[in-house]
Formats: sequence, C-alpha cells, structure tokens
Amino acid sequence: MREISFEEQTVNSANPLARFAHRSRMSTATGLVSNLCRERGTVVDFGVEPGLFLQSLGEARPDVSLIGYDLSMPSTSSQVKYVESLATVAARSVDVLTAFEVCEHLYDDELDALLADAARILKPNGAFVISVPIMYGLAIAPKVSNRMIRSRSLKSEYSPAEFLKAMVGIRVERPADPRDTHKGFDFRELRDTVSQHFVIDETHTSPVPQAPWWMSSQFFMTCRPKAKT
Repeated sequence: MREISFEEQTVNSANPLARFAHRSRMSTATGLVSNLCRERGTVVDFGVEPGLFLQSLGEARPDVSLIGYDLSMPSTSSQVKYVESLATVAARSVDVLTAFEVCEHLYDDELDALLADAARILKPNGAFVISVPIMYGLAIAPKVSNRMIRSRSLKSEYSPAEFLKAMVGIRVERPADPRDTHKGFDFRELRDTVSQHFVIDETHTSPVPQAPWWMSSQFFMTCRPKAKT
C-alpha cells in the first residue's frame, strides 16, 4: 500500500469534506495566531509535522520569529528555527505557543509536560492556542469513513455500538496507545484539564463556528497563563 503523506491526509485530501475541514482549520489557526502575536514577536509550534502552519503564518506575518518542535521533523526550512525540546526555549520568551492536532496523540505524562513547559516559556501576556479534533457528534461519520478509505479497508476501529455512542456524544473508550488514532478522544476532557493550569480566554469551532460544537470537526481554545499568587 502506498504511504499517504500528511498533506494528502489533510489539506490536499482526495476526500472533499476532509480537505475542506483541514483547509478551514489552517485558515482559522493562521488568523488566530496572527492576531494574537505582537509585532516582531515569537511563535513556537509544538508538533510541527511538515511545517504547513508555520509556512502559512510566515507568509501572513514575515515579521514574526518562528520556532518549531517535532520529534520527526528535520530542520529543512531557513525561515523556521527547530529545537530539540521545549526545555531549550527560554523562560517567558514566547508570545504565542501553538499545539495543533497533537494533544490527542499525547500520553498523560506528555500532556502534563507540555502544560508545564507552556506555563514556563510564555510571557505573562502570552497565549497558548490548542486545536484538537472533535470525535463526537456529526463529524464522526465522515472521519471514520475517511480513515477507512485511506486504509482501503471496510473494517473500522469503531464497533457499531461505539459509533452510535460517539454520534450522540457518549464517551467511547480510548485505545491504550494514542499515537496513531483519534478514537475516543474527547476535547471536553482536555478542556477541563487545561483549565486547571490556564485561563481559557476563547473557544472556537471549525469549519462551522456559528453552529453547536457537535456540527464541527475541530475545537480551538486560546489560553492565558494564570496570574501568579
């Protein structure tokens, strides 16, 4: 089976619904971060993948310093500085930290480490912008079918009962290994976890922001550091 690139899975997907959803997400992400980052500020992208977001942001905001981190991402762009870990980023030096479509693949200890790093490296007025997939509601049907099409298999990782539960917003058990699956991920649980460490300033859904969350496929939240007591 031919390996499918990240772009072919997302912004250049052969599936028109998937392509529309991911291009909408990219547009929303670029607009959000561009508006949040001050002139000549610094943006760090955690989980950079092939760098599509940073490339888009760099075109919209050439004044911004771009830093990327991803375990599998080589330093191939002269516009982006890649770091080996967030531990190498100076404290209180970052205007905007982003984590797009990555938190759903982290183990609990990795998420805890990311939140701790975010609290350390963000400036007091900085922003932590997170996007994750919505795996409950109406979006579950095209997402499951798109995964089956990509894998060229009629077998789904969801049982019929799990699929129906997800459609109506009832929690589905997550696999032990979250690396290569979105199954059972619940953005509401992540929101509750993040709110223990940050103030959640704003939330957005994409690609239909005016509709209830269960009609969209991605969830965004803009978070701010809590005031030191």
